Amino acid sequence: MSVTPEELAEHIRSVRKDRGLTLKQLADLSGIGKTAMFDLEHGNPGVRLNTLLAVLTILELDLDLHIPEIRLSSPPMLQPKDSLPEHLL
Repeated sequence: MSVTPEELAEHIRSVRKDRGLTLKQLADLSGIGKTAMFDLEHGNPGVRLNTLLAVLTILELDLDLHIPEIRLSSPPMLQPKDSLPEHLL
């Protein structure tokens, strides 16, 4: 399942409010600027990874990654040299 920056932002904002923190308080605790915190909570996709991780750490939230299995199909069959067009030889 993928998540959009807006959905992540809404979750972070909701948890911050549930914990009784202002945007500035969370920014200060996370060691980031108020503007970076604002951008994160408004779904700006350009927010730096270290900013996101700092905020998640303070909020005690985990970021789980799911890496799907790569399903390899059988390798393409090579054609005999005789069957290739002249310009591909």
